[in-house]
Amino acid sequence: MHHVEVVAQLEGSHLEQLPELLEAATRADGHEPIGEHKFLRLQRGDDLAAAVLAYEHGKLAGYAHTVTYRDQERRRVSCEFVVHPEQRGIGVGRLLLAQAIEHARSQQAQRIDVWAYNDSPASVHLAVQLGFKPVRRLLHLHRHIGETAPAAAVADARLRAFRPGEDDERWLKLNNRIFAGHPENGSWTLDDLRARMAQPWFHAEDVLMLEVNGSLAGFCWLKVETRRDEGLVGEIYVIGTAPEYRGMGLGRFLVAHALRHLRERGTRIAAIYVDESNAAAVSLYEGAGFHHHHVDVCYTRDLTVEAYDRDRAEAAA
Repeated sequence: MHHVEVVAQLEGSHLEQLPELLEAATRADGHEPIGEHKFLRLQRGDDLAAAVLAYEHGKLAGYAHTVTYRDQERRRVSCEFVVHPEQRGIGVGRLLLAQAIEHARSQQAQRIDVWAYNDSPASVHLAVQLGFKPVRRLLHLHRHIGETAPAAAVADARLRAFRPGEDDERWLKLNNRIFAGHPENGSWTLDDLRARMAQPWFHAEDVLMLEVNGSLAGFCWLKVETRRDEGLVGEIYVIGTAPEYRGMGLGRFLVAHALRHLRERGTRIAAIYVDESNAAAVSLYEGAGFHHHHVDVCYTRDLTVEAYDRDRAEAAA
C-alpha cells in the first residue's frame, strides 16, 4: 500500500527524493516528465497549487502537481504527473490521478486537465480508463541551428536586451495582454516572472525586447541549457507581438534574430512548443526550418455534478 502526501509547498524532505525520480524518468522516457510552471509555484508555496507524493516503503514512487485556474467564471485544475520507472504498471499513476481529481473537486473545479508529455500508448490507456478525453495537442518542434537566413528589415524596429528591474512590469503587462485567455501564459504575476529570472538558465541578454518607434511591440525570450543527448539547446521559451503590431512581419523578424542569437550563443539545436491549433504560428516556425519532434497531449475530464452522478451510476452498473 502506497503512502500518499498532499502539500501546498515542496520543502526539504520532499525535494530530497524528487531529483532522483525526475532523473530516472527522464532517462527512461527520453524527455523531462513535468513542466516548470507548476513546480516553481510549489517551491515557493502557493494556495492554488498542490503536490501529490506517493511513497512505497519510504521511497518516492510517484509525483503529481496541480494548479487551480479561474477561466472566466469556471474553475479548472491543471495537472502533470510522473511515476518512477521501477514502480510502473502497479497502479501508482492511477493513485496519483485519483488524488488529483479529489483535490480538484475540493477546489470546486468544473474540470481537470492532465498533460501527457510525449504522449504514449500507456498515457492513452490510462486516460481512457479514467474518463479523460484529448483536447489539446502541443507540438514540440526542433531544428539544427546551422546557417540562418538574415532577418528582413522592419521599419523603425530595433532589438535590445531585457533590463532586469526596469523592464519587469512592462514585460509582464505586454505578456499578459498578448496571451490574454491563454491557459498557461496569460495570467503571470511578478512572482512568476521573478521565479524564472532566479533560475540558473536565465540571462537577461537572452530576452530580446522589440521596440517600434520607441514603443514595446513584442519580445522573444530564449532559454539556453544543456539537455541530455542533445547538447546545448536554445528554446524559444516565450514569443509574442502586441495585437496592434500584427501583420507587420514582426514574428518572422523575431524568429530570425532569435536563431542568429542562439547561433552566437553556441547552441546546436533550437526548439519551440506551439499549439497545433495555432495554424499561423505553426506555419511561421515550419517556414523558419523547424520540424516535428514529438507531441504533448492535454486530456480533460468533466467534474461537474452531472458528470459526478454519471460516474457513480456507471461504477454501480
